[in-house]
Amino acid sequence: MGTTACHVEVKYFDFSKIDYRGTLKELPTWEIAVKISVVVLLELFALLGNILVIVLVLYCKKLRTTTNYYIVNLAVSDLLVACFPIWMHLVDSLTDGWVLGAFLCKVNPFIQIIILLSNVFTLIVIAGDRFFAIMFPLKSRVTQRKVSVVLILVWLCATVIGMPVLFFFTYDERVWKDYHERYCTEVWPMVRASETTCDMGVMSKRAYWTFVCVVLNWIPMIVMTMTYTIILIKLRGHKVVPSNSTMSKSAIQQRSKRKVIKMLFSVLVIFIVCALPFQITKLYNLYRQDQTEKLPNWFEPLDFAAVLLLYANSAINPIIYGGLNDNFRSGLKDMFNSVILRKPRSNSEYGSDQHSRSLYGRGPLSTIRRNNIKMYETGKDDTDENKPEPNTGFSS
Repeated sequence: MGTTACHVEVKYFDFSKIDYRGTLKELPTWEIAVKISVVVLLELFALLGNILVIVLVLYCKKLRTTTNYYIVNLAVSDLLVACFPIWMHLVDSLTDGWVLGAFLCKVNPFIQIIILLSNVFTLIVIAGDRFFAIMFPLKSRVTQRKVSVVLILVWLCATVIGMPVLFFFTYDERVWKDYHERYCTEVWPMVRASETTCDMGVMSKRAYWTFVCVVLNWIPMIVMTMTYTIILIKLRGHKVVPSNSTMSKSAIQQRSKRKVIKMLFSVLVIFIVCALPFQITKLYNLYRQDQTEKLPNWFEPLDFAAVLLLYANSAINPIIYGGLNDNFRSGLKDMFNSVILRKPRSNSEYGSDQHSRSLYGRGPLSTIRRNNIKMYETGKDDTDENKPEPNTGFSS
């Protein structure tokens, strides 16, 4: 018996004379209300937060730095999550079968994979950009052209990895004696388990989704952990020579380091918290012993929460990358005053071009701190205003 014969026998069996043996959903009102409320809140935060990040960078010219272009790409990816997968996940959770049709059966998981992978890849790129900016500040010169190439590669890689979903997600219908079933399922290439049986595509599905889970979870976690650990070690070992001409530089330095550590720690922890439950439920479903056995009753609500938590990262990212960044807050204040209150736009230096970003901030005090750092490291006092500063990638 060939693999095609196995497929045809299962797909075209006549069910019209058999009663439906599945269980239809009977969700309590409170569960429906809770799910809808949570999804609506996530939608609002993700939409408003990511739109605000994009508009800020477009509106505030001095926020248009290479680092912020990466953040805008992350915001675009998160914005697409809010527009597509979240509400489809809700509809699928509240209804029996797949009610969104054949087109969305294929397109929804395809878009989902592309968006989520581009999100993860962008986080890795940001971590790498900051790593090289901190470890090799004099050599780190990222141009807009390089950023564009990197972002194209991010989306291209995500699209290529997601392509199999277009081919192997299939919409189908079964007409039972007492029920018209509509479902969206994965039909992967079958592997012969024995001379008389096929594995129904289990091995192919496991191979693909194990790869996706590793790319989507383990590699980013490991890479980001190592990268941020090295950055933190570098920052902890960065000393500033005290000066009597200003306030305690050591106190200012400690405050700056705490802000950086808080942002890095938040990025890493939130990503792990949001991604790990999805990874666990996905692998459990893939590697449970009997693939034909019905999943336990506890799995569906747990899976819903795990996927929703993964999507929640899109609502949290604007808070991390924008809310913990002084330059974004200054830009938001300036835009609010200019657009809403019709006040003149501020000339304050929140954000600047890629050659004037500094880990320790800007202004008179920060200039003194930078000169002190240079004196400590090189023994020379460089106060030439026209000389470009090292690109650290933090004050985006």
